[in-house]
Order: sequence, then structure tokens, then C-alpha cells
Amino acid sequence: MTATEWVTGMVTAGPGKAGVARVWVRSLVEVVLRRPAVPGVRHSAGVRQLVLPLVAIEIVTSFLVSSMIPPPLRPAHAALEVLLITGGLALVAALVRHPHQVDGERLVLRTGFLGEVTLPRSAVRSVAPVIRTVGGRGPRPVPEEPEAVACSVGGSLDVAVRLDPPVRLDLGAAGVVDARTVYASADSLPALSAALRAA
Repeated sequence: MTATEWVTGMVTAGPGKAGVARVWVRSLVEVVLRRPAVPGVRHSAGVRQLVLPLVAIEIVTSFLVSSMIPPPLRPAHAALEVLLITGGLALVAALVRHPHQVDGERLVLRTGFLGEVTLPRSAVRSVAPVIRTVGGRGPRPVPEEPEAVACSVGGSLDVAVRLDPPVRLDLGAAGVVDARTVYASADSLPALSAALRAA
């Protein structure tokens, strides 16, 4: 493969644990303050639909558990419950506040807080629905598919972005991939397709 047969994209690794906490807190504050959302295509509906019911269940069970534990332990239990509930809501806020973005120059596939993949818009040929599972989180290579990269919060992927020419993506310790396909998740494939056509 020669240098003229591929273009370069960019992979942004996710922050460390402290960075993730900052993203979660900032996102939750923005939601609470009702700041305008960044325009884009939302993703990770499956993760959001899993976390929100767990938060609701946690709220209910926290009162039941609190009534059963000794009174001296209740403040510590309440602090733990507030931390768990706030963490769940902050995770969902981070996903909502960091959608995929498309403009005339690039397509940015985001995970919310685990990194992102930026592709040149000129290399994106099509998007198609898929049903795919790739272990891991964030930007990562796809086992048994050397010309593919996955970028998502969870393992479930429902969108395949087809690239021509291939886009060279540096995944750090996982190596460099000349990607012809990037798998991601999107709440609405028609919305992503429309955004790409508009760009």
C-alpha cells in the first residue's frame, strides 16, 4: 500500500479515571443548568436504557435498605447511595452531551468519555445498518477483521461506516489500522445518513 492510497484520520484516546470523572460532572452540570446541547447524532441508546432503570431501582431500594440498617450507619449509606445515583445520571449525561458530529470536513464518532475517532468526510462512502458485537470499549481494532475499527461505549454496534480510500488510524498500543470500515452505534441511522448528505 502506498501513501497515496490512504488518508489519515485521528483517534483521541479516552482520559484517565480523573478525566472521566470530570467529563461526567461537567456533563451533569450542563444538563442541570439546561445549557443548549451540542447538535449531532445521539448514540449509545442501549447503554442509556440500561443505566436509567438501574438508577430508578437504586433510588427505591436505597430507602428500603436505609430503613433496615442501624441508625448510626445511615449517613454513610446515604452518602454512598447519592454517589451511585449521581454517577449513573452523570454517565447518561456524558453520552447525551457528546453526540457524533458531521460537517463538511469530518465525521467524528464519539463515545462520550472513552475517546473518539475522526474521519475525513471525503473518505466516507456510505453508512449501513449492522448487528455486530466487538468486545471492549472506546476506539479499538476488530478481531479477525484487520481493516476495521470499532468505536463505542459498549460491545454492541449497529452502524458500519464504509471508507474509500482507507483511513489510517493510530490506535496506540493496539497498533495502526488502515480502516475500510468503522463500526459504531447511533440512535438513528437515518439521522446519521441525513447529516452526512447535508455535509
